[in-house]
Amino acid sequence: MYLITQLWNKLLLKLRLRQPSPQITRRQALAIKPLHNPNLEWKYNEEGHVVAMLPRKGGPTGKLVNFFLTVPEERPVILDEVGSFVWKMCDGERSVEQISKALSDEYKLTPREVEVSLNEYLRMLAKRGMILVAVPQEIVDQLDESTKRTLGVTKVQEITEQQATTEKDSAKPGGAPGGLNNKD
Repeated sequence: MYLITQLWNKLLLKLRLRQPSPQITRRQALAIKPLHNPNLEWKYNEEGHVVAMLPRKGGPTGKLVNFFLTVPEERPVILDEVGSFVWKMCDGERSVEQISKALSDEYKLTPREVEVSLNEYLRMLAKRGMILVAVPQEIVDQLDESTKRTLGVTKVQEITEQQATTEKDSAKPGGAPGGLNNKD
């Protein structure tokens, strides 16, 4: 089955129906700085775990379910202790390498096992739209244009300005929209 998948992927690449995966080095990956999606509402629950409110997808299945049932527009995702620890560190200031070191120190794990698990966890958070990643400019300068397009590289300044505006709004009395308070 693996061989068939490889052949299929090669065919799609050859026909230009699929973009090649961007190639970045381990060092470049460790320099990336994850940050919370400024458009995502979240809070801490009583246990100190992060509760993020993810919008439901409005695809055909979702529309069909909504036709028959009343379904909330958002669904809560509760991160466990380790997930909440990582979430607190996703501030756009700390690199994946720094988060990995802190996680290794806190939970007495080997650096390699933390790095592998952390990268997979951050990939999952990014896929769900919970975090964005800030790529240092010196790494962006090393990437070719097609890799930049594939990764969806945006200027960090625009993202951090938007996040600062969101955090300023949530600091006002009454908290963030929807009654959620973002606090560290």
